[in-house]
Amino acid sequence: MHDLLQAPFLSPLKDDLVKASQFISNGPLILATSADLEGLLALGFLEAALLDAGISYSRRFIQPMRHIPRDEQNIVPEFNGTKMVFIDSFAKTELSDSEHILILKPTEVEVQFPHSEQKRRGTVDAVVQSSALASMISPNGAKTSSFRSYLGAGQWLMEGLDTTIDPIHTLVRDFLRDEGTIQVLPLPEIAHPCIDMIPGLSERRLKKLSTLWADMNANQRSQALSEFSLPALSAEGISTARFEELMWKRMIIPGQGKDLASILYLLQKQWPETKDESILFASRLLDSWLRTGHLVEATD
Repeated sequence: MHDLLQAPFLSPLKDDLVKASQFISNGPLILATSADLEGLLALGFLEAALLDAGISYSRRFIQPMRHIPRDEQNIVPEFNGTKMVFIDSFAKTELSDSEHILILKPTEVEVQFPHSEQKRRGTVDAVVQSSALASMISPNGAKTSSFRSYLGAGQWLMEGLDTTIDPIHTLVRDFLRDEGTIQVLPLPEIAHPCIDMIPGLSERRLKKLSTLWADMNANQRSQALSEFSLPALSAEGISTARFEELMWKRMIIPGQGKDLASILYLLQKQWPETKDESILFASRLLDSWLRTGHLVEATD
């Protein structure tokens, strides 16, 4: 695997990440976050690395962010002097890092695409940062390595793609593809996609298109997929940037029958509404992910 710290989307945060990895490596720790999918994803990378490295820690989920009042800023749980890493996936808290607490939250950076002089601003989510920390804490750990393909999950869930092209998402996706961690495939090549993510698509027509896909050349594929997607172009609730990703650039994780966007979509649909059920669901899901290396709903 390539060195994450050398990736263009993380180079502006390199110094802060090195300091954070030193803080985490000097355990024991409490790891805490809200019982949301975004927080769980970031927490999972850190737990995988700590388990690989044999560093002692405990986990604490607080209530989901939707249950916390908008004006509430004191969301970090009390820790009684024990070192804590709090993952603030929604940039809710105003607290800064201290001797005993490290806050991981989305951070805005300026990046540049290869072969381009234009600079773009984007936000690096907490999952990407946690994955970078995991790679420093346990570079060759079995669990850490198996989690690598989920690096782009948090960035996909952020709102950046709902308005325009998210430069961080694009750089992360291409980084994982180039190092061979994921595949990037168009919708007809996905074995079990969730097409209800895009209103207006026909499952019957998709099955027919998928059957014919292998015998088409590049121009025929482009025309066929454009015609297939035409009824959904006017649908509300999905941006052009996200629509293009779902049609042409779905991220595939080795060993998974569904693409990453479909996996995250289903988990969000299954996520409980109440505080206690959300905490239990998140804990079981994370235990399952750490045990199997695959992010699917826990059934035990």
